[in-house]
Amino acid sequence: MKKFKVRYVVFMVILLILILNKGNRVLLENFFSQYKLKKNIKNACRQNDLFKKRIYYLEKEPIYLEKMVRSELDVTAQYEIEYRFNI
Repeated sequence: MKKFKVRYVVFMVILLILILNKGNRVLLENFFSQYKLKKNIKNACRQNDLFKKRIYYLEKEPIYLEKMVRSELDVTAQYEIEYRFNI
């Protein structure tokens, strides 16, 4: 029983030293900021790939260009009737 208490006290002292040490806190802060930056880079890469696909389709597919113009700018073609329903 005494060995258990001694081990527990030693473990708690080591844990407190690691937590209260300024160098370890800085190391943990840097680790978490690096993790956040890596996640931001992954999100930016995904968004970049999406934009590359959109640019490709805008350059190569005229139907896609027409669809984008209609959806984002609310443009209608000449002699086209637009119906709107208020629900």
